[in-house]
Parts: sequence; structure tokens; C-alpha cells
Amino acid sequence: MGKDSRYYMNSKKEKLLSIEEIKRLLPKCIASYLDSCVLKYQINTAVAYAKDVKLFFDFLKARNPRCKSIEIKEIPLEVLSALNAEDINEFQKFMVMNEGGSGHMVSNRTMARKMATLRNFFGYMADKGFIPEDPTIKADKNRKYTENDIKRLDIDEAKRLITAVEETKLATKRSVARSGNTAKRDLAIVILLLNLSIRVSECAGLDLSDVNFEDNTIKVVRKGGKEAILYMNEKIRNTMRDYIKNERPLLVNGAKEEALFISLKKNRLSVRSIQDMLKKYGDGAMLTDRVHPHKLRNPNLNKIQTFRQQMRLY
Repeated sequence: MGKDSRYYMNSKKEKLLSIEEIKRLLPKCIASYLDSCVLKYQINTAVAYAKDVKLFFDFLKARNPRCKSIEIKEIPLEVLSALNAEDINEFQKFMVMNEGGSGHMVSNRTMARKMATLRNFFGYMADKGFIPEDPTIKADKNRKYTENDIKRLDIDEAKRLITAVEETKLATKRSVARSGNTAKRDLAIVILLLNLSIRVSECAGLDLSDVNFEDNTIKVVRKGGKEAILYMNEKIRNTMRDYIKNERPLLVNGAKEEALFISLKKNRLSVRSIQDMLKKYGDGAMLTDRVHPHKLRNPNLNKIQTFRQQMRLY
């Protein structure tokens, strides 16, 4: 349960394996930097840094004359040592013009994150004596970005979303069978996201043992791997109890599954499945904007929460 659950242990293992795969594609001299990222940062940050460094080497392969005829893992350290501020500026242009192949224009926020990775990477390489100096120091600063305010669901929109799920619960037997008989599960997820302001990934990672009806609490593994004990209000408790008692056993159907929210395949409901489910009910509620998971989150509830803070009933 919690951060020590099989789900989170397996998830971390998969991410570590992805970093090892990236290391195999890069020059051997880069391995120590990626290893240091695993030790210093949360695993998701380490994975993001590894992918960004790989992207920079893709850029070198595409643009640097010395690298075009060799594999990325064979790029010599001398190439990094010879880079200057203009090369870093060229990488920024490479990203803005979408030559990295992402399929869409790179936002200021994305560019800022990738440049933060490069500064971290080249700072490490210079500090450890792999290269004579950090070429990012004199490079052009990318334009500052401002966080766009996410338009949250208001109370009326939240109620419409809940109604769309509840109408599925009250549908005819034929409609319920067609929907896979997951309405209680879906309602529990929506109520949980609206009232506790947890991320979809945090919701997907919940185990049955994380729900404590005696203390009216749910143990959640927050972004960064820290555990938080969140209190259930009456709406959450009743909805959760209804799902766990009356629908989850049907979904599990005898299978040994630790996950709280179960898919029709008798295993843990994935993040993508939850996102798709929210979109389906958002469309059913005829909400003008696509129901993105972040629109259900109240940023004021991200900090340590008290019972009184969570007494909002949607």
C-alpha cells in the first residue's frame, strides 16, 4: 500500500529501465550524469532529464557536421567540448521550428524546461571536468513564460458532470450492460477527483488497502513520491463504499488485484482510461470545453488538507 505498493515499485522499475535504455543510445561519457540524476531527483524528473538529453544528441546528429556520419552513441566528447553559445541558440531554434519531430510547436514552458535540463547537464559536465566550460552560460535566454490559468469547472459544471455519471447508474439494464457496469466506479472516481484535488495518476495508483473507512481517510502517493493522508467527506465515503461493496467485486470477479479502481479486464484502471472516461462523461454533460483532469483539481487543496477544507459536497 502507498508508495511501497507493488504498483509504485513496478512503475519505478519500468522508469529505471527506460533510463537504462536511453543510456545505451548515448555516448558512455553521459552515463554518469544520468546516474547522478537518478540519485538526486525523483524518478519522473530523472526520466524527463534523460529524454531531454537524448533529444539534444538527436539535434547534434541532425545538425553537427561531425556527427552526421556516426551513430549517436559514438559521438566523441570532443564534440561537446567544442560547443559554444551559438550551438545552444541553434538548438533552441531547432526546437521552435519543430525540427525535433514532436508534431507541434514547442511552447515557452516546454522550451524553458528543456533549457533547464541543458543547463543542468552542461553544468555537471563542466564541474566534473568532462568539458572545459559550460556553453549554456552565454546562450540566449529563452522568453519567460507565464502559466496560463486553467479554467476550472464551476459548481454548476461539476454538478452536470456528476449528473451525467449518475444517469448512467440509473440507466436501463440494457444500457448498463452495454456500458460495462462501471457507473459506480466512474462516479467514485469523479467525486474523488472533484473533492480531494488529486491527480489522475494518483487516483490510478490507489490500492483498496489505501481506503480506511474507520478513520475516513485515503492514503495517496503525491507527485514526488510523498504520501499524504486525505480525509473523506460524506459524499466521498458513501460513493466509495457503494462502489467497493456493490461493483468492485463484480469487476474483479475473483481475480487477486490490489488496485482500488478496476478495469473491465480485471486489472488496474490506467491513467489513459480514466482520462477517456472523463471525456466521455464531459461530452455527455455537454460541457463547452473538453473535461481535462486538471479542470477538476482545486489548486488550493494541493497542500496538506484538513477535514474542514474537504467538506465541499458536489
